[in-house]
This record gives sequence, structure tokens and C-alpha cells, in this order.
Amino acid sequence: MNKKRESLWTVDIKAKYTDMAERKEREAKATRNGEPVAENLEAIWVSLSQEERHLIEYLSLSGKRALVAFFDDGLFSGLMTKGLLHIPQGVSTVFIQSHQTTYTIPRAVWKLLQERSNLFHFFKGTNKEKRIETLSHQFENRIEALLTNKVLEADV
Repeated sequence: MNKKRESLWTVDIKAKYTDMAERKEREAKATRNGEPVAENLEAIWVSLSQEERHLIEYLSLSGKRALVAFFDDGLFSGLMTKGLLHIPQGVSTVFIQSHQTTYTIPRAVWKLLQERSNLFHFFKGTNKEKRIETLSHQFENRIEALLTNKVLEADV
């Protein structure tokens, strides 16, 4: 009865657990940052509707990766499904009473859009300011506000 029990938490098991937990955390962070979506952005881009492309173009040309819009709009939920927009943690509960929320383009996707905008055919043959104005009118009844990147500095 006084026999000492052998611990199930061995050094080897602890090392495997730690490795697995760290790997899962890295994968979760990469997903939050949109890295898997950024890797496949060209393939995703060709599958988007014209309206979805125009919204991403509007945000990219405006230099703002976040917007406030109605929660139940199919345009935004469709882009969320494809990984091009997400709702930052903790934000939806603040705005949900007014049926609005904040959507952001994940960091890795945003970076790629800024670095390789020529791949996505933004403002072909037109003046940038004029194109922003045209797109602004297209979405004026659906977007409440565009947010500056300073608001997103805490978005990690």
C-alpha cells in the first residue's frame, strides 16, 4: 500500500505536449493573420464575384483595411467565408446591438494586396482618386465607415 506511484507526466510526455501546444499556437496565429489565405490569394481572387473584388479594391485603394457595416449583409459574410475579411475578437459584441460590426482584412492578406496590387488589376486605366470615388458611391449605403490602420494596431 505504501508503494510510490509512478508519475504519468514524464519528461518525454511533457516535451511532446509542449511541442504540440506551441505548434497549435503558431498555426492559430497564422490563421488569425490570414497566412493560409494569402498563400492562395490568386486562386481565391478568380473565384470572387465582381462586387466582392470591388470591395477589396475599394479598401486597398483607400489604404484602410477595416470597415464598419451591417452584420447581416451577405457581401461581408461571403468574404468572411473565403477568409478575406474577419471580425476581430471582442468587436462584434460591442456593435451587435445596432446590427453593425467591424470587419478587417487579415494582416497577411492586406500586406500581399499592398505589395502586389498589379496582380489584382486595381484601377486599370483610370485615375486612382476617381476610382475610389466611384467605388465609394457603389458601397455608400452598405458601409458605415472606413477605419484607419491606427485603430488596428492592437489587432494581433
